[in-house]
Amino acid sequence: MKINIGDYTFKFERNKSIYFGVFVFFVYFWFCLPNQLFNSPTSTILLDRSGQLMNAQIASDGQWRFPAIDSTPYKFKEALISYEDKTFDTHWGVSISSIFRAMYQNITAGKVVSGGSTITMQVARMSRQSERTIFNKLVEMVWAYRLEVRHSKAEILNLYASNAPFGGNVVGLEAASWRYFSLPPDRLSWAQSATLAVLPNAPGLIHPGKNREKLKEKRNRVLATLLERGKIDSITYDLSIEEKLVTAPNNLPMDAPHLLQRLNKEGNKGSRIKSTLDQQLQRQLNELLTRHQKHLNENYIHNAAVLVIDLKTNEVVSYIGNSATKKNKGKHVDIIQAPRSTGSVMKPFLYAAMTQEGQVHSKKLIPDVPTRYDNFAPKNYEDKHDGAVPANQALSRSLNVPAVHLLQQYGVEKFKHKLNQLGQHFVNKSAEHYGLSLILGGAESSLWDIAKAYAGMAKTLNYFDEHRLYSKNNWDAPKYIYGGDESREQNDTKSSNLYDAGSIYLTFEALLDVNRPNMESSWKQFSSSKRIAWKTGTSFGNRDAWAVGCTPDYAVAVWVGNASGEGRPGLVGTLAAAPIMFNVFSRLDISQKWFGRPHDELTPMSICKHSGHRNTPKCTQVDTIFAHQNALRSEPCGFHESILTDKQENYQYHINCASGIETKTVSKFVLPPLQAWYYQSSHPEYKGVPPFHPDCKTSAEKNYLSIVYPENNGKLLATKDLSGNENGFVFEAVHQSSSSKLFWHIDNKFIGTTSVIHKVNYLPEPGEHELTVLDEKGNAVSIQFEVLNQ
Repeated sequence: MKINIGDYTFKFERNKSIYFGVFVFFVYFWFCLPNQLFNSPTSTILLDRSGQLMNAQIASDGQWRFPAIDSTPYKFKEALISYEDKTFDTHWGVSISSIFRAMYQNITAGKVVSGGSTITMQVARMSRQSERTIFNKLVEMVWAYRLEVRHSKAEILNLYASNAPFGGNVVGLEAASWRYFSLPPDRLSWAQSATLAVLPNAPGLIHPGKNREKLKEKRNRVLATLLERGKIDSITYDLSIEEKLVTAPNNLPMDAPHLLQRLNKEGNKGSRIKSTLDQQLQRQLNELLTRHQKHLNENYIHNAAVLVIDLKTNEVVSYIGNSATKKNKGKHVDIIQAPRSTGSVMKPFLYAAMTQEGQVHSKKLIPDVPTRYDNFAPKNYEDKHDGAVPANQALSRSLNVPAVHLLQQYGVEKFKHKLNQLGQHFVNKSAEHYGLSLILGGAESSLWDIAKAYAGMAKTLNYFDEHRLYSKNNWDAPKYIYGGDESREQNDTKSSNLYDAGSIYLTFEALLDVNRPNMESSWKQFSSSKRIAWKTGTSFGNRDAWAVGCTPDYAVAVWVGNASGEGRPGLVGTLAAAPIMFNVFSRLDISQKWFGRPHDELTPMSICKHSGHRNTPKCTQVDTIFAHQNALRSEPCGFHESILTDKQENYQYHINCASGIETKTVSKFVLPPLQAWYYQSSHPEYKGVPPFHPDCKTSAEKNYLSIVYPENNGKLLATKDLSGNENGFVFEAVHQSSSSKLFWHIDNKFIGTTSVIHKVNYLPEPGEHELTVLDEKGNAVSIQFEVLNQ
C-alpha cells in the first residue's frame, strides 16, 4: 500500500490549531493547580498533652480558621458525602449525572437551586474564590479532575473539611466543632456531624433565632440518608433527630493565654501546638488562683502567676502567666517571663555554693549583729538580731544580716557568675552595680528562671539518687512543647557540676524548716504531710512576693504583686504567695518519698555543740552531724577560752588578784562581745565569761564607758520646732578609746551606731524606756529614763 505523505501533511496543516489547542489544554491541565491550594492565615491553637484544646487565637484576617487537619472524622465524612456527593468515592472529580440533575432542577424551578458540584469541585471553587458563573464552573471541573489526579480521596476530604465556611467568621470543621459544640471533631455525635455537613452549603442557617426549622429539616434529611445507606441504625437515627440544635457560637477555651502568647512570639503563629500542659490541672489552678485573687484585690494586689514543673519528665504541666479576673490590671502581661526584684529567693543558691566549698555547714554560727558596709546597712525583716545563728536557721528564717555576711565572705563577683551559670539571664549588670544587696533582691529575675534553677537542683538530686552520676541535662530548661527535646530558649546551664548532690540535699534539708503559713504551720505533726523544700521572697517596698517549693516530683513557683510595680502593705512572700503555693501542692499527686541522702558526698562530722564549728579539745559539749566532705577542711572551733574563776564561777580573776581565793580553770563558750550581747537575749542559757571581781578591776576599767545624757531616771519632755513637729532627743555617751564604735539600743531595739562623736538623735514614744550603749568589746552601760506626754 502506497502512503501519500502529502495527504498527512495537508491534514496536519488543516487541524494544527486543534492540535495546538489540545496541547495547550493538557499543559494547562497539568499545571493549573497552585503548589499550595490554600494560603489563608490560620489561627494559632494550643493543645494540652492529650490533644485537648486549651487556647486559640483568631487568624490575622479575623477568621476562626484552624490549621489543616490530617484526617476527617468518619461521622462527618459520611454525613458530608450523604448530603453533598453520594458518588464521591467513585467519580473522578466531576459527576455527570449530578450536573444533568442540577440542570433539570434549575430549569424546573426557573432559578438556580442546585450547582451539581462535587466535593472536589467545591474544593476547587474555595481555592479559586471565584464567582459562580458557567465559565468558572468549567474551570472548576478541570481543576477537579486535576485534583483527583494529584490527591487521594482522603486528602481531598481533608482540604474540604479544613477550608469550608461554617457561618460567620468560622472556617473549617475543627473551628466549627469547637465554636458550636465545644468538642473536637472526632467526638461529635451523628446529629452534630450532620448539622455541620449542611452548613457550608448554607452557612446563614446557623444564626441564632433564624431558620431553625430549615436547619433542622436539612440535618434530619442527612440523618435519613445515612439510615438509608446503612451508616446508622434506626435507634441511632431516632435518638439523633431528637437532639437539640446549636443555638449560638460558644467561646473557645482560654486556659493558657500567656503560654500561647509566648509561643506566638517564638515563631509558632498560625500553628497547631501540642503542649506539655495538663488541661485538668491547669483549670483547677486557674480556679484556685481566681479565688485567691478575689482576696488579693481587696488589698489592691491585682496580679499573680503560677508555674508547675514535673521533675520526672522536665515538663511544664501548668503555666498561668497572670491571674485573670475582671478587676485585674495588666492581666495580659506574662509575669512568668517578666523580670522582677527577687527578694530572698536566691539565698539558697548562695547557701548551696558555700556548702559545696565547705565554707558553711548546717550548725555553724553566722554573725547576726548590726552591721554597716560603707553606705549599706542590711536589716532583718523584723529588725531584730540574734547575735549569732546556725547557718541552716539563718536560711530557713531568711535572715538578711547573716546572708549579707556570707555573701561578703563568698564574693559578689563569684556569686554573680554562679547565678549566670544557673541561667539567671536578668542578672546582667556588673558585680559593682549590685554590691552586697545582690543577695537581698538587688538583682532581678523571672519566675521562669527561678523555677528552672530550683527544678535543676531537685532534678540533680533525683538523678544522683538513681544513677550515682551527674548529667548536664538536669539543668536544661523545662519543656512546654510536647515531644520537644527542650524549650526553645537558649540554655546556658550546660554544666554538670553547678552544685553537687550533697550541697543540694543539705540546702533542701534547711528549707524544710521554713515556717509554713496558717494551717500548714503544724505539718510535722501529721505523718501524711508532704515534705516540701521551699523558700519565700519579698522585694524592697513590698512590690513582689515569691514562693518556690520542690519535692522529688514537682517544682512549684508562685509570684504575687502588681504588674505596674506598685507596692502594697501585706505583699509579703509568706502571706501572699506561700498560701497559693501550698494549695497548688495539695492538688498534685505527690508521693511521701523524700530525696535520698547522697552518702557518697556527705560524712559524719564531730562539731562543737555551741559554735557548730569542728570540734576541738576545748569544746565541752560535742555533737555529730552529716556535713559535706569539704566541711572537714573548715576552721575548727575558736570560741572557747580557758579562764580562771572561783569555785562557783561567779567571778573571773587574774593570777595576780586571786590570792587567797579558791579558784579553778574552766573552758567557756565565748562569743565576740557584740554578738554575745544579742545572743544572750534569746539564749538565756548562755553565760559567757563571768565579770572580773571588783578587786581585779583598775579605775580606768571601771569608767571605760558612760552615758552623758540623759541621766539615770531622768524625765524628758520633747520640744517642738516652728512647724509644730516634735524634735528628737540627742543622746550622748563617752568612751575612753577615741577609735571605739558604739552600738545604741532603746528597749533592746537597735537605733544606731556612732564613731568618734557619740551622739544619736532619736524620739521615743512617751513612757518609760531603757537606754543601753555597747562597745565592740562587749562593755555595756544602761540607764532608765521617761519621756513625758505633752
